[in-house]
Amino acid sequence: MLRRNFLKYISVVSASLLMPKMAFATGDVYSGPLWIFVHAAGGWDPTSFCDPKGYAEVSDGEGGLEMETNPMNKSFKTADIATSASGSNIKFAPLRETQNDIDNGRYAFRTFFDKYGKDLLVINGIDTQTNGHTSGTRYTWSGRLSEGYPAFSALLAGISLPASPMSFITSGGYDFTDGVVAGTRLGNIRAIQRISYVNRYSFDRNRNVETPFHDEATFARILAAREERYQDMYNKQSLRSIKDMMQKFKQAHSGSNELKKLIEYLPDDLNTHPNRNNRVFAQGRFAMAGYKAGLTVSVNISSGGFDTHGNHDNNHIPRLADVFQGLDLLREDAQKQGIADKVIFVVGSEFGRTPGYNGGNGKDHWAVTSMMMMGPGIVGNRVIGGSTQGHKALKVNPTTLNLDENGIRITPAHIHKALRKLANIDTKPLITQYYPISGVEDIPLF
Repeated sequence: MLRRNFLKYISVVSASLLMPKMAFATGDVYSGPLWIFVHAAGGWDPTSFCDPKGYAEVSDGEGGLEMETNPMNKSFKTADIATSASGSNIKFAPLRETQNDIDNGRYAFRTFFDKYGKDLLVINGIDTQTNGHTSGTRYTWSGRLSEGYPAFSALLAGISLPASPMSFITSGGYDFTDGVVAGTRLGNIRAIQRISYVNRYSFDRNRNVETPFHDEATFARILAAREERYQDMYNKQSLRSIKDMMQKFKQAHSGSNELKKLIEYLPDDLNTHPNRNNRVFAQGRFAMAGYKAGLTVSVNISSGGFDTHGNHDNNHIPRLADVFQGLDLLREDAQKQGIADKVIFVVGSEFGRTPGYNGGNGKDHWAVTSMMMMGPGIVGNRVIGGSTQGHKALKVNPTTLNLDENGIRITPAHIHKALRKLANIDTKPLITQYYPISGVEDIPLF
């Protein structure tokens, strides 16, 4: 075989290895919801928000009161744990509510829970069965503790819209795809422009294309020559497998028109919004534009800073507030765009943090955690599961979901089994043949 032909075949085969398993496509028209997965990277502390455990005041022996020794949390009293003003059943930690916080524009937890308490499903007392960052992240977002399963976000995109150039967007967290879809790490608008307008190499401040590589007539001839060359190579092949690989390779290079649609839906204030640096908000807006353009099914958003082994309260609580504010801004933005009833939020972390504090006023790794969800198909104003005052997971009845000492501990595997049913992908061949979740009960979370 001539060297140049050998290189041609190698390029085709190599490209095909990067393509999703197209045999599992269900169609190119996606009418389902946009799934937004928010990962609090490092291990968040649910006892500081949706599974609140405060401190008690005890006698100081001199007629006064003082904080108990090494309490669960030092930032709020157990007696001050609140429920939202909207009348929801969800208890939360009353943080960032002082006048000083308000004067300095700090986001109060009450703001989030007051607005969305009746929409939220909170799952407390989730046993991740690990204190490791990598294994915990993998289990939380794939439903499997050991290696090998793709993220749920990737499964959704691979089944629902595998041919889209931006079906699954990721900014981190657990985004292993196992080849079921091509994950897209594109959060930079200028990168999108360069990919979308392949014949341009500069843009003005309003994101309008300016300078082309070639004039329109020349570029049209280039495209025509490329198509002719492709068809000639394709027609010479007799093996179906090679033809399939070539089609996938061509498809990987033909998404610029779709990406132009994305740019049309990007908000004008993407780079000027006062909260543009909030990672959850910025990445979520990008995904919503992709969804409206018909390109995006799911997005992973990773917000870091939660591994607070030292100075927990001062470092951890602002990171929680960033996530809540980002979710709030995203939900409001979705309402303005008329897609609030089409967006599902799933928020979690790889594990929780220890009861009490270490010697550096930090908190270490703890296997018990919580998740929060809201969106279409999710009945809100509910808390499932729970934990003791020492933040040990309580068991639930697998049928009624009531707390039951003879029941089961909720694990990420239970949650993913239920999520697959909610997304209506639990019976798809990709799931049943390659990525089943077995050995755990079906619990009616939704």
